Amino acid sequence: MKRLFVFLVLVILIVGILNSDYIYANSMENSLIAIRLTSPIKSNSYVNLYGEEGFLIYNKGDLIGYLDYFEGENVRVAVLEKDIIGIFDMEGNLLFSYNQEEELILTSGKSNERKVRVEDNFYRDFIQFKIIDGNLIVINYIDLENYLYGVVPREMPASFEMEALKAQAIASRTYALKNRSKHIAHGYDLCDNTHCQVYGGMDGEQENTNRAVDMTRGMIITYAGNIIDALYHSNSGGITEASSEAWGYNHPYLTSVDDKYSIDVPNGTWSYKMTTDEINSKLKDYGINVGNILDIKITETSSSGRVSKLKIVGTSGERTLSKGEIREVLGLNEIKSNLFTIKKGSYEEVNSNVYAIDSKSSTPQLVDLNNVKVIDSSFERRSSRGITSRFINRDGIVGNDSSVSQQVNSFIIEGKGYGHGVGMSQWGAKKMAELGYSYEDILKHYYSGIDITINNR
Repeated sequence: MKRLFVFLVLVILIVGILNSDYIYANSMENSLIAIRLTSPIKSNSYVNLYGEEGFLIYNKGDLIGYLDYFEGENVRVAVLEKDIIGIFDMEGNLLFSYNQEEELILTSGKSNERKVRVEDNFYRDFIQFKIIDGNLIVINYIDLENYLYGVVPREMPASFEMEALKAQAIASRTYALKNRSKHIAHGYDLCDNTHCQVYGGMDGEQENTNRAVDMTRGMIITYAGNIIDALYHSNSGGITEASSEAWGYNHPYLTSVDDKYSIDVPNGTWSYKMTTDEINSKLKDYGINVGNILDIKITETSSSGRVSKLKIVGTSGERTLSKGEIREVLGLNEIKSNLFTIKKGSYEEVNSNVYAIDSKSSTPQLVDLNNVKVIDSSFERRSSRGITSRFINRDGIVGNDSSVSQQVNSFIIEGKGYGHGVGMSQWGAKKMAELGYSYEDILKHYYSGIDITINNR
């Protein structure tokens, strides 16, 4: 009887161990997310990998048993043919090849200690490869929580207060799940840059931000039971923007809210002076040519005060930039947000130049009086030099011609905040945390009518 009892205990233990491995593999598989890596990549045709414990190859759909194992710490993965990927040792010997349709993944180490160095950066879990348009695409196939370890410190300084870091962890987790299929047509879920969320792998991880991820594990933001698009930005400048006015789609949880916590913080206010030559150069980079810049006018703003239409008037025409074009054309770093005003800067003297309006166009045209003729009352052609004539200047004011006039050569843009202004202000979150507010207070301030729940998907 005693032997039978011992036997049963051993069976239970063995089955338990096998089941735990099976449960771990399956639970991890359900939480894995595919992130395209761009920051460490140096070539479109090959990539160098480093693994401290050799390399294991798995089928993406089965993480329990590996298909092959290579000793050695370094391998090179390269494109062999149109759909064929090859794995080589550093002497150039082919170790393994496969068709990318097989969906194989590679790692080094075991269970939660898996990590691979891709060129100069370490990444947790698995690495996958695809060939798109002849180029080798490198993908980090990683557990969602592990992914957040590499996102939170890249999106918010690890020195921020813990409640702000926790709010960022929950927002980043929510964003990743909501936008999980953003790049599905390209064969992966998200990218590692600002188009999705900035992700730096293990090298960017910090103790504080890892703690924030662990302390909020599984927490997401929902509205009426559905996961939200948890957008965030650096600084609102004192008021956030509604998604309906920023991009035209209305999310009831992304409304405009007053944000006093984002005023006396970095980039709460800013100023940038742009010369007309700089503006012209930026316009031409986008295929826009209006001639010499005469004026810049704000013609439409949103309810939060953000510029939605900006008219640029030149000697050869005019162009109105929409809210999405303004920062893209004039510079995302120079024009930190659309919450700005414009005033004219310095002027320069321009000899014998006036602006005239003909009968066919209302656009002012630059005219050099030294190079034109006028017709007097006797219908005689005479030089314009030395005579007094009437003209309309660029401000629409009728005045006397002078041999010297003035033309604006710069504009001063004075703004507030940094980023698109929709959703959570990160510097505002920091200020709220400093004042004693919790991560829940922070999130409910910036996202209207939301709940914080545990992800069971």
